[in-house]
Amino acid sequence: MSRTLDIVNPVIMGHETTMHGLFDHLRENDPVSYCDHPDFDPFWVLTRHEDIKHVSQNNDKFINNPRTVIVQREFEQMLLAEFGTRNGLATLSHMDNPQHRKLRNVTREWFKPGPVSRLTPMVEEIARQHVDKMEALGGECDFVKEIALLYPLRVIMSIIGVAPEEEEMMLKLTQELFGGQDPQQSRGDDVGDGLAVLLDFFTYFKGVVEDRKRHPTDDLASVLANALVDGEPMEELDQISYFIITATAGHDTTAATVGGGLKALIDFPEQLKTLQDNPALCKSAAREMIRWVSPVRHMLRTATQDARFQGQTIRAGETLSLWYPSANRDARAIDRPHEFDVARDNRNQLAFGYGGHMCLGQHLAILEVECFFRELVSRLDWIESVGEPDWVQAIFVGGLKSMPVRYAFK
Repeated sequence: MSRTLDIVNPVIMGHETTMHGLFDHLRENDPVSYCDHPDFDPFWVLTRHEDIKHVSQNNDKFINNPRTVIVQREFEQMLLAEFGTRNGLATLSHMDNPQHRKLRNVTREWFKPGPVSRLTPMVEEIARQHVDKMEALGGECDFVKEIALLYPLRVIMSIIGVAPEEEEMMLKLTQELFGGQDPQQSRGDDVGDGLAVLLDFFTYFKGVVEDRKRHPTDDLASVLANALVDGEPMEELDQISYFIITATAGHDTTAATVGGGLKALIDFPEQLKTLQDNPALCKSAAREMIRWVSPVRHMLRTATQDARFQGQTIRAGETLSLWYPSANRDARAIDRPHEFDVARDNRNQLAFGYGGHMCLGQHLAILEVECFFRELVSRLDWIESVGEPDWVQAIFVGGLKSMPVRYAFK
């Protein structure tokens, strides 16, 4: 019996054990399957590394528009009526060339390795502040709620130029946006509640745009507010969407990696010791944590021509879903995929995507994870879990929402 329908179950997809159990099964028994669920428009499910990589590097044959993320059919229609797009937003993730290339160029210089490396002192200081906070909590805390969620939030808000006193609101809106299937994080049970979250984001960032147009500074918000595309100001939907994806994906995915990364070090204590003995491995450890967690669970593409994968024919116009956590545990491409190894060469992992749509913020994400764990492991004596961690119920961006820990600093 096919287990494909489980792919849209946020409880199964929310927990790492059940999620990877499903992916292990699909990769070996049903690597290209068809999901036809009554609440969603149908789509193909791709779970093997080679297929996901092939789709990702052929952007003319597999396009991002009109469907980019799996959402309920009723919500898609609501977004289409409100914004003129089934995605609700018009971010880089939702665009194809030439528009994608033009808008990516707006912030490309900000997120190149050189400019990102110049942020190191700021990121190191914010990391130090949050490890100080962890130490001050006295040997016991909910690491996710009190540390992991807040550290990358402070980093990206500093870069954008959002005031610290508004960070709590941004965190709440982000959790409502990405955790809309989780009863503890969603705004409500009604499909329209998701639309209300997007509209709150729009209202807030429209105010930021107006402010930075009148009073530009050297922050990223000023770059976005005053950007020109083909010599003209950015379209409002494109501009506000750019703010939303930078603010939300810029911290939520990194928070998931920091939380899941520490859990991996607790689950594989020999790797924590390796990192403590060899702090130079913190950068490769950051990359391994990103592979291990793979916080972005999927993206969608639409075929522009017929294609065959693993004996299945996908017709032009049909939708494909690319499942990155599955690709990153595929033994055909990743050696010992279910082992956490801080010294691993991770050039083949796909957590940031691949090809023309590879994550623009990847270098910043790696830097944040690297800086945090370099600071933490140099000061940590021991750490252990207290009880069971809790996971966000989600099929798009996932990770831990709670992880009580007990620890001692040196």
